[in-house]
This record gives sequence, structure tokens and C-alpha cells, in this order.
Amino acid sequence: MPEAHDKDKIELLLKSNDEQTVIDAIMYMTFNINDPEWIQNKCSEQINSKKSSNITELSITCLGHVARIHRTINMNTTIPLLNKLLKTKEFSGHARDALDDIEQFVKKNQTQP
Repeated sequence: MPEAHDKDKIELLLKSNDEQTVIDAIMYMTFNINDPEWIQNKCSEQINSKKSSNITELSITCLGHVARIHRTINMNTTIPLLNKLLKTKEFSGHARDALDDIEQFVKKNQTQP
């Protein structure tokens, strides 16, 4: 069983230059931290950091997981980011999947978590 991490520890791991360390931190926070707004912010930061395509792809996917797990998403920040990614050849499929998860699991009129 992996070691338990709090948000401060995850913040440090996300700053790592080691791709696998960052990937593990993203996975851990998505499935073990009960703060969907914080997770969305961290995923968005990773997407915008452009560290690697693997990190970006996972961060996009995890935005969809947040919608599925927590049934909430910050529409004001997440939807514009995903719509921007729809226009990229490399990430459009992941963005479409995340948007589909949001559409399926989050109420239509919800604007904030």
C-alpha cells in the first residue's frame, strides 16, 4: 500500500522534475484527496506547465475523474481549459473524454463545487 500523503507533500511531489513522481502524485491526489476544487487547480497547473505530454494527458483525464468521483467541477475554469485543449491535435481526445465525463456526472446548472 502506498504511503499516505497530505496536500503539502503532494505539492512538493508535483514540483518534481521526475515525470513518474509527478504522475504518481496526480494519481494519488485524484483518488485519495477529498477536495475537488484543489485537485482541479493542481491538474490545471500541470496542464499549463507543459512538463510532458504524459503529465498533461493524465491531468486532463483526472479532471474527468473529479467529475465522476465528486459529481462536481468548476465550470468557470475547467470548461474553458478543456475547450482550448479540444483545438490541439495531441490532447483533443483526452479533452473530449473529460468533457463527456463532466456532461455525464455533473448537473447541467452547476457552476461551482
